[in-house]
Amino acid sequence: MMTKKQWILLICGSLLTALLAHAFFLYQWTQGVYMTGPNDGLSQMVPFREMLYDQFTSGNFFYSYEFGLGGGTLSQLAYYYGINIFFFLTVMVVFILESLSIIREPDVLFWAQATVFSSAVRMMFILIITTYVFRYLNDGRLLPSFIGAVLYGTSAMYFLHVTYWEFFGDAFLWLPLLILGVEKIIREKKPGWLITATAISFFDNFYFAYISGIFTGLYIAARWIFPLGTIETPKRVQLKYYCFCVLLGFGIGSVGLVPAVWSFLQNTRPPYDQKIPLAAFPSNILYDSYYLIVPAVFVLMLGVRQLYRKPQFRLFAILSLGLIVLHFIPWAASFFNGLSAPQHRYEYLAAFTIGCAVAAGLPALKDVTIKQLTVASVGLVAVYTVFQLTDPTLELSSLWSAAIPIFAGIILLFVFLFIKDGKKTVYMYGLFTIIVLSQLAVMNYYQYDKLYADGSVHESTKEYIMGEKYSAEEQQALIDDVLDSDSTPLPRVTWMENGRYNTPIIQGFPGTSVYSSILNGNLLNYYYHDLEIDMKRESVSRYSGFGDRANLHSLWQANYVMYEKGEETNIPYGFVPYRESEDYIVYENTNPLPFVRVSDQIYREESLENHHPLTREQAMLQGLVVENAETKRKDVPHKENLVDKKNIESVGGSYSDERLVITEEEGGLDISLPDSVLDSDAEDIYVSFYLLNNEVEAPLFALRVNDFWTTRKSRESIYKTNVNDITIRIPKEEQISIRMREGDYTLKDVEVYTEDYVALENAAENKQENQRKHDIAIAGNRITIDDLSADTDGYLAIPVPYEKGWQVKVDGEKRDLEQVNYAMLGTSIQEGDERVEFIYHPPYINITLMAAGVSLLIAMIWVRKRRKS
Repeated sequence: MMTKKQWILLICGSLLTALLAHAFFLYQWTQGVYMTGPNDGLSQMVPFREMLYDQFTSGNFFYSYEFGLGGGTLSQLAYYYGINIFFFLTVMVVFILESLSIIREPDVLFWAQATVFSSAVRMMFILIITTYVFRYLNDGRLLPSFIGAVLYGTSAMYFLHVTYWEFFGDAFLWLPLLILGVEKIIREKKPGWLITATAISFFDNFYFAYISGIFTGLYIAARWIFPLGTIETPKRVQLKYYCFCVLLGFGIGSVGLVPAVWSFLQNTRPPYDQKIPLAAFPSNILYDSYYLIVPAVFVLMLGVRQLYRKPQFRLFAILSLGLIVLHFIPWAASFFNGLSAPQHRYEYLAAFTIGCAVAAGLPALKDVTIKQLTVASVGLVAVYTVFQLTDPTLELSSLWSAAIPIFAGIILLFVFLFIKDGKKTVYMYGLFTIIVLSQLAVMNYYQYDKLYADGSVHESTKEYIMGEKYSAEEQQALIDDVLDSDSTPLPRVTWMENGRYNTPIIQGFPGTSVYSSILNGNLLNYYYHDLEIDMKRESVSRYSGFGDRANLHSLWQANYVMYEKGEETNIPYGFVPYRESEDYIVYENTNPLPFVRVSDQIYREESLENHHPLTREQAMLQGLVVENAETKRKDVPHKENLVDKKNIESVGGSYSDERLVITEEEGGLDISLPDSVLDSDAEDIYVSFYLLNNEVEAPLFALRVNDFWTTRKSRESIYKTNVNDITIRIPKEEQISIRMREGDYTLKDVEVYTEDYVALENAAENKQENQRKHDIAIAGNRITIDDLSADTDGYLAIPVPYEKGWQVKVDGEKRDLEQVNYAMLGTSIQEGDERVEFIYHPPYINITLMAAGVSLLIAMIWVRKRRKS
């Protein structure tokens, strides 16, 4: 047991070390530069924390209408902060500070500024927890355990994760607890620690629960091969304990895990289909790796044969070497990433095993002879020399770039002094101090070199965050003015600044775009396949706007579009200037549709399966499209394909047999429209085609159709959608010009349709004539519609995304939820219905709460009985 004095020293030492480890970013904080990446950091981490803080502190824990077109946050943001325990604790602390007027109301700037402080606090807890675990593993030696914890908690992977994907840092908290839980069973038959650690891991983040769970299984197997003590729990008994602990931990953590996994499984993302090489050298793990910088003291210890006599060092040295080898095997990076694209996020495991190996080896150095150390020293120099000479990208041209081998030499010197005068504590403490200081120096330089300079963190400044490219006051003021003047239930604004899809979250308004690793699969299919909406940039994990298509804007209540002045191109039909500021202008939809739409004109999805997306738009305007509807309307709207091969000409290359070869700098196809179209009442043209770049290694390329611009990913990109059927709306012109850069393309299935917007205008006119004063209330996870006064049997739809977790009651009675218009909430309606209530809870929340309660009760009884025995 640790004494009170030891606990105080550990806490103070951990806090001081955490602050020193963040010294570079703490200094940058005073200069107005913040510890957050300019891409995912400012696009996801900061906005999500700001949104969820506002949501949680207002008592809404489940749903947000600012998350794209709307979405369940506990499930879709479970990968981020929706069920993140450390973030929950952060919210509590920040809320108390705000309530006491110690801090201002948190906004995106606050959360960017707070990252370095929350990271330092997290690191302090990591050091405390890991020191406790290493001490338990290594026979109660506190100081060496703390040294090992420093090598783990302040590792390169920690700073990489926290800077760009802040929540990733939490994996460092829970991994030591899992290993402690395993050891408690092996040594003491105590299940409580493993149950707790498993429950926390399952609840907190399913992705890192997967990685840490695999490692825990490997650790158990390694412990069976390499026992650490003479008396350990028999393997068969261990196995029973593990099974029961994991089962109970799963039950307790299922409240967070099950909705998160369900949301992950329903997400739409193409499988990774690129060839993975057998071996690769992604970075130099001794000098300048982004992921793992192996400490010199560990490299030295690997060469000391005497240390392998200690079981703890032998076990963790072997585990470390195995994980280091995996660094060079892309298949391992794919496996730990769920058999997807290779990612090195699992390498915090190596930092943990290296830290524990060092903690185990340091006390045993006093028994090493000078001869043994000399041999290990030669090996150390050889290894560093080989890693330098075989890396053509490495330059040791400055003092800082040569810092790592210099520190390695200093550590080696102190090890010699320590062994020569083995029992002199001054050299021992000197060695420990040098190890910690060298680690802190290397990591602070890592923050500058890899993150701040090369990683563009220098761009994450206060000026940028408060500027016109991120959270501009002028933009927000104009949007607030527009929305304040709108009395409809859920008015949406199409606006995105500087390619940041989460601009609506950043600027606090219901928008039409979002960027998140996990999204509503129904909405993604709506964009990708059902309506083929081009988002002006091909990429997974996001959707944006409606491709300037007026019908879709009206259907989703996106009745406002904002532009920067001078950038108003392809304005949707029926949108007219409404309000403006000095630099921005908002257009308003003159053909809005009601929030609640009730119709007995029903189309089955199956009847529209082989029709063009424009036909589906017409069906949604003339009635409702319902999956597996009981009723069916036979007269599917008809649109004529106007493409005539005679009117297609290649430009800047050749086109035959569905192959387009562009030999000039830019080229493509010109499609001439017949005079009958030009003389008609058509307002817009919908052009569709299949497009694939035949050159696998070709980079991203721009696609232009008249004035409509979009981009397509390289076929080697891990962010491509694999959706190659494209539909683009443009204003009616004499000619359709499809343009790409020089290259070899497959371009086929060209279709051209006209849109006169009669259906939209009729629907909008019917709204004006038949508008009922429905009493609509939207509050958190509940939408209530009163005074419906339904005069027909049919279906009802509202422009809120359909997803599992919604329930509906009509006049107090539960009714089946329907997926209407491909991705909207709906239900069947009977004549005379008055009140409709939609309520959202995370998927399977009731059954998982029950499972958690039962599992917790069983766990408490079991732990109590074990404690008595």
